[in-house]
Amino acid sequence: MISIIFTSLGVAALYLYHVNAAMKRVPDEARKCSPHRWTVDQVKAAYKKALENPIDITDSLPPKQSRRYIVVGGSGLVGGWIVSHLLARGEDPASLRILDLLPATQDILDRGVTFIKTNITDELAVSTSFEQPWPETVANLPLTVFHTAATIRPFERLEIHLPLCAKVNVDGTRNILNASKKSGATCFVSTSSGSVTLHKPNFWIMPWEKLPQRVMQILSDDAKLPERHDEFFGNYAVSKIEAERLVRAADDPDAGFRTGCIRPANGIYGIGSDASMTVTGVYLRNGGSPTWVSPVIQSFVNAENVSLAHLLYEARLLEQSRPTSTLPNTGGQSFVVTDPNPAIAFSDIYTILTTLSTTPVAFPILQPLPLLLVAYLVEAYVYIQHAVLPWLLPKVTGDLLQIQPSLFAISDVYCIADDARARRAPEEGGLGYKPVLTTIDGMCKQLVDWNGKADAKRVAEVKGMVEGGALSVGKDGVEVKLVSPEKKL
Repeated sequence: MISIIFTSLGVAALYLYHVNAAMKRVPDEARKCSPHRWTVDQVKAAYKKALENPIDITDSLPPKQSRRYIVVGGSGLVGGWIVSHLLARGEDPASLRILDLLPATQDILDRGVTFIKTNITDELAVSTSFEQPWPETVANLPLTVFHTAATIRPFERLEIHLPLCAKVNVDGTRNILNASKKSGATCFVSTSSGSVTLHKPNFWIMPWEKLPQRVMQILSDDAKLPERHDEFFGNYAVSKIEAERLVRAADDPDAGFRTGCIRPANGIYGIGSDASMTVTGVYLRNGGSPTWVSPVIQSFVNAENVSLAHLLYEARLLEQSRPTSTLPNTGGQSFVVTDPNPAIAFSDIYTILTTLSTTPVAFPILQPLPLLLVAYLVEAYVYIQHAVLPWLLPKVTGDLLQIQPSLFAISDVYCIADDARARRAPEEGGLGYKPVLTTIDGMCKQLVDWNGKADAKRVAEVKGMVEGGALSVGKDGVEVKLVSPEKKL
């Protein structure tokens, strides 16, 4: 009996070792898509370029449209860049209105842009914000709505938790759509997510298999969407595809209401009011992070490129709405967008941050499988606490809450974005999308901004977090510093 037990334990250990090794193995297809890793000399040269010749994409923006604009989520990263780009191309500040829970940056408000605090899950609050009078000089201009607001919770997959995403992402989108129609808007462009096409991987492979199932995926406009809830990587993608369907179905050329969606590639980064909530921002703010995804290759997209895509989609919809237009109809569609370079590995991000950041940054390596096993335990506890014993068990909060299987379903997958369709000329049914910032240039630009603001106090704060390690115990309990916290735009 004892020999059987030890044999079974040995077989189990060998299987777990096999799964752990498979989770760290780079698929040949991914390696071919992105064969070169960033070197120290390469990132130093890119940083010097960012310092001496900063890239400004203003000249690549579509021309001024002389319309009114409501930017929902305009205090966030993508929304903030849309507002900045509208101003940069010459739109009247009086014609811009930001709806968000958090105020816009002071420099935006100082330029005359209106901010209205709005909870988009409250239908009355949304209607009231849309109905606020406009200055007489712009009151009669046509209206475009950019909807960028979202709740991003990539760590949950159980349907019982779906309302935590859907309340903002679905109900909020419905409220914004209804208010836009009622207010006479003629153009509506919404931010979706490239992750809506991502199929949940399976890490529990057979002993003879070398790679997890569906570990390599191409995110493209024609990629087959998951069909059932449990086929999506998590609740966030479920809520975003439902919101996207609402927006796309609302396109009505006959009524003069044109809609569409932009699907940014898996990771958005860049400079902005909430840039600290992006992957790069969290790493910089926390002084790095223990990591198990160093070899994983994924596409990233700069927030400025995402903003450019939104403005291009607006321009295409407005052009197609003219009676004399011969352009192919792109209304009610969605377009994947990414940076103009091959996908990068997380190790590339670690190289650029550890080389260039003036604040301490470290990325100790962890094995993926032990964390995945912990993730199942965290998910089980969260379910029991939420659905069975909410009156007895304390809630899991902070970064530990994110260590759930859904996080691995998006972070441990090789996601390569294909935005060829968005890059096509308008005459060919594309957006004419020509992104300016490569990922290395965009991240260097963000580091220039970070380093410029990194005074002695911030350096000391980050150093303290690094020295505290991945686990620290404070007055509020145990803190696990692994990934970014929940984000609301």
